[in-house]
Amino acid sequence: LRRLTREGHTCAAVAKPSGPGLSSSVAVILSKPTPPSAAPPAVAGADVRVVTATADTAEELEADLNAGAAQGFTPCGLTLTAPMWGRPSAYGVVAVLARTSTAPTGVGYRVVRSRARREDWARLERAAADGFIVSRVVTWPAPANMAAANTSEIVFLAEKTATSKPTRYELVFAGNGPALEKDIAKAVAKGYCAQAAWATAERMSVLLAKPIDGPCATPHDYEIEESSRFTVNAADGELLALFRIKDGTMALHDGRNRAVEYSTVEGMLIDGGERVFRLPREHRELIDKLDADGGRGYLPVDVTWRETGPRGMRAIDVILSRPRQ
Repeated sequence: LRRLTREGHTCAAVAKPSGPGLSSSVAVILSKPTPPSAAPPAVAGADVRVVTATADTAEELEADLNAGAAQGFTPCGLTLTAPMWGRPSAYGVVAVLARTSTAPTGVGYRVVRSRARREDWARLERAAADGFIVSRVVTWPAPANMAAANTSEIVFLAEKTATSKPTRYELVFAGNGPALEKDIAKAVAKGYCAQAAWATAERMSVLLAKPIDGPCATPHDYEIEESSRFTVNAADGELLALFRIKDGTMALHDGRNRAVEYSTVEGMLIDGGERVFRLPREHRELIDKLDADGGRGYLPVDVTWRETGPRGMRAIDVILSRPRQ
């Protein structure tokens, strides 16, 4: 990662897990403007950091994130993996940070681990009341130690800036589009806006937020699109989330923003701990697909591992976006 950063690449997205089987690898997609003259001015001392924790020490990432922010680093992605280096844990937590400035970013971070317990939700609410608003979510759907099929281990990353306000949350979830859209509409009528989303194999959950002193400032028109294919209909507005659920997909859109269009890429990557000296054909094919979209102005915005794939490999889904042309 450091070598590629020195060569002008920047971290675009980190693959998140999907399904109960966790990967033993971390997949990071980096982008580089072409021609080089199109690149923005380089950040002096450009670099990346990778910080890790176990399931039981996830909150300890806060110190690393806040120390990185003081040196100009911003989270590029957060993911969960199989336990690392023999450390006893249900899973590993990995954050990839990229330097975006030589000055402090002015952002503070909180990390909250949720195991479907009331006290975990209370910690998330306290963070929101202190002005720390969820910016990233990574989940492990229905791990073996949980009895309910529609629960997840969740790690929330919340951030606070100079303009952040104390906030309250509301959570809605459903296994079909009409029911979820109806519950979102009820929350929006009370002044909430969608903040984050995640999914299990059976349903999508949406976290909504509003400032304590009033409704969210921007109007929204949320829609849930259900499809049998992994694709995005840009006519439905800005894509906020896209998940494979049951035998199809569910997507959350904001219909008031139609300034963005999307592309999706499906491929395969190695999932193993061995060092690879020659990239397999599937890896090169995925890069070729991404480069083709990159040539049309698309950049990766979200990446998800899937459990399917031949031995030693894992399927991967990439969502890319560009301003509407």
